[in-house]
Amino acid sequence: MPAETIDLRRAVEQRRDRAIEAARRSFEDTLLWLTDATAPKRLHEVDDGLWPRLMRLGVLLVGVWLVHQLPDEVPAVLRRGGAWYGEVTLSHDWVRSRFGEVGFMRPVYRLVHGHGDLKVSPMDRQIGLAAGRMSLAVHLQTAWLCARMAYDQAVEVLGGLSGYAPSKRAALGVVAGLGPQAMSFLMDLPVPEDDGDILVIQVDGKGAPMISSREHQRRCRPHAKRPRGMTRRGLRRWRRQRWDRRRRKSGPSKNAKMATFAVIYTLRRLSDGSLEGPLNKRVLGTFRGMNALFAMAQVEARKRGYGQKRTVFLADGALALWSHQERYFPLATPCLDWYHLSEYLWTAGGTVHPEGSDALRDWVRCRQAQLRKGDVDGVLSALQALTAVIDGSGTDGRLKRLAACIRYVENHRHLLPYRELLAEGLDIATGAVEGAVKHVAGVRLDGSGMHWGTAGAESVLALRCVLINGDWPAFADRVAKTHEVVDAWTVPRVTLTKKAVPHDAVRKAA
Repeated sequence: MPAETIDLRRAVEQRRDRAIEAARRSFEDTLLWLTDATAPKRLHEVDDGLWPRLMRLGVLLVGVWLVHQLPDEVPAVLRRGGAWYGEVTLSHDWVRSRFGEVGFMRPVYRLVHGHGDLKVSPMDRQIGLAAGRMSLAVHLQTAWLCARMAYDQAVEVLGGLSGYAPSKRAALGVVAGLGPQAMSFLMDLPVPEDDGDILVIQVDGKGAPMISSREHQRRCRPHAKRPRGMTRRGLRRWRRQRWDRRRRKSGPSKNAKMATFAVIYTLRRLSDGSLEGPLNKRVLGTFRGMNALFAMAQVEARKRGYGQKRTVFLADGALALWSHQERYFPLATPCLDWYHLSEYLWTAGGTVHPEGSDALRDWVRCRQAQLRKGDVDGVLSALQALTAVIDGSGTDGRLKRLAACIRYVENHRHLLPYRELLAEGLDIATGAVEGAVKHVAGVRLDGSGMHWGTAGAESVLALRCVLINGDWPAFADRVAKTHEVVDAWTVPRVTLTKKAVPHDAVRKAA
């Protein structure tokens, strides 16, 4: 590093004095407004009037802090890799904080030799500036709100509660940047303290409306020019004719892509034989397919004692789930969700008994009692007996529904250990993952009019999993420790030769 430096002491001292004086005047004006006896105020008027004044004072105080980060002197020449920078100037820019946009000065270097960014400012890295010249607090607050509500609503809420709100496009960029970090954070979570001795894994799926890459490219391209003489209504018809949007299947469809979810928790056996739990429940989810989800769940389960602890795996009747269970959790006790099987029993009983009748209710309860005792053959015999009773109109449809129930029970009879699990007081239903699917994906990702890209949906899903698990403070701490700060302006990278080097010090060093 060359020894030459540039003295900024006088300019910095003047700016520090002006910043402190502006903050002091703002504070005194706020006190005078609060204590003005000539204009009595009610509490709601104090709330409404004090908030913008506090935001303004916050902006000035952040400005005081920023100007105190300015060094008294800086090197005349800066080297980054193979690039040399000189022509130091104090440049004015804006920082986006939670209080509002704050103007500040910082030394900026211009590229004078080599290949690199046209301008750099080491002060950006020193103060921990995030992308978009926002503070990291703005990034995390934006991601927190976008994980809870639609982007438009999140930006609107930020504008009402803080002094600065990013645009919707900036919010999309914030979520896209923090989403992968949230997924990595979920995988690196430590083993919970005071965990239980029985491990329970529940898996289910949920679809979210997606747009294809072809549809996304069509939406991003510039609009075609309207032919001369065409009305607005004719233009809309012309555009619809140019783009044939085919559905995946006939009938209503939202072109959904399935996300797979896993809920993992433990139960603790107390001294009196009862169970305590669920304990340390964690939700995992992804749009990257079942293999990715089961691999994530396997990592979490092994940390929680899979292989040493009694493990129960619960899911609905989807065959793909059970093939993955055999591959990733062969040591777990598999159990078909009780309520999915009960729905088939209600449908089968409805082929003979009227809907809502006491006879139907008694028939279903009898079959459920047989399942609790482990009498699967008795249930199949009762289902087969219904075939002989069915007669009259609509026989084909009723026989088809009854056959579907018989086939369902036969195909899953090895997944019905209800007697064993109930004797131990363990779960036989997937209520935990059903609630998680609805709360994590259904509320945020399956709203009316929503259409997601896969990357955006995956980022929001990861952030919501962190939020639902109650790990947001720990996630924010990790981001604060590991985030990459900005140390260069968003300018094109260029190459300057030695002939373009104006500084003698740089020319000698190069």
